[in-house]
Amino acid sequence: MTTSTQSLSPAISKKITDLCSTGYVHYDAQDFELALRTFYQAWVLVPKPQTQFAEAGWILTALCDAYFRLARLPQALEAANSALFCPKAEQNYFVLFRKGQIMLDQGELAKARAILHKAYSHGGAALFEQENSKYREAIDDLIN
Repeated sequence: MTTSTQSLSPAISKKITDLCSTGYVHYDAQDFELALRTFYQAWVLVPKPQTQFAEAGWILTALCDAYFRLARLPQALEAANSALFCPKAEQNYFVLFRKGQIMLDQGELAKARAILHKAYSHGGAALFEQENSKYREAIDDLIN
């Protein structure tokens, strides 16, 4: 479910894009704590209610991803769920994939399988390629 889309000023949007780019530099260096702090710096620039802005979806997806890498699953799930309420969420199969991974890791097999299958069906096998094989194996019987 998404809400109506609002637009940020070009200056705020650029600051957010720059902060997220820096956050992913930290992420790529596997400094997930610093990545989180940088993504939160971007988050505070988004006016309330944040879920009306496409940028919020990017930031929440980044937060979910960093929390997932830190094995902070409750926070990762909260960020994923929030991202799915942002504009264009129906096209964000990566965050849907992360949500499925989190659900599987938390032992919620039935929900995880449904979500992972949807991510696979719409986002493709590429989502699974760099991840632990257990996520793909959880849905092998649904896709083969």
